[in-house]
Amino acid sequence: MNILVCLKQILDPEVPVRDFAIDSSGLQADPACANQVTNIFCENALESALQLKDLHGGKITVISLGPESVEDSLRKGLAMKADEAFMIVNNNGQLPDSAAVAKVLATAIRKMEPFDLILTGRESGDWGAGQTGGILAEELGLPFTAFVDEVSPEGDDRLILRQQTDSGWQKFSAPKPAVASITNSDHNLPRIPKTRDIIMANRKPLTTWTLE
Repeated sequence: MNILVCLKQILDPEVPVRDFAIDSSGLQADPACANQVTNIFCENALESALQLKDLHGGKITVISLGPESVEDSLRKGLAMKADEAFMIVNNNGQLPDSAAVAKVLATAIRKMEPFDLILTGRESGDWGAGQTGGILAEELGLPFTAFVDEVSPEGDDRLILRQQTDSGWQKFSAPKPAVASITNSDHNLPRIPKTRDIIMANRKPLTTWTLE
């Protein structure tokens, strides 16, 4: 199975209140007030993809849009055993909204090899809008399921997606390719990369595209 996982880098949510600052010129959190980290829900999505690969084989690609610092998140993805990484550099200093992110990602995805499954986190740990996955699916004209906690193949051309609900869960059968936003659960806690894998990830090539 060929899987694409979209990663987002955010300001560390654990930043102490005393250190948190607002950039008044951009009306957003000052990126210099804390470290940038990978959104935890995106790591849940990557872990789900890795488990699928462990069981059924295939390839995992990670992609991220943001300033040059997103390379750190992509390198971590490679250390967790993703196979390939793509970075779209956006150095304009402004955080694009969900629709803009989805449009850029969709344009990039059309330039890449076909995927069976495209995953996002259920939401980001900064704004928490939870919209990118659905808009991305609409841009690509693909079926979408939100709050998925488990994915499994159904034959050669379909997927079973288990969705969390307020009262339990329900399952959907979707044709490949499909888009899903992955929620957090006990069985998709992100694995911790080994030191050797971190070293190897820093040596792997990374494809970089400009926003333009």
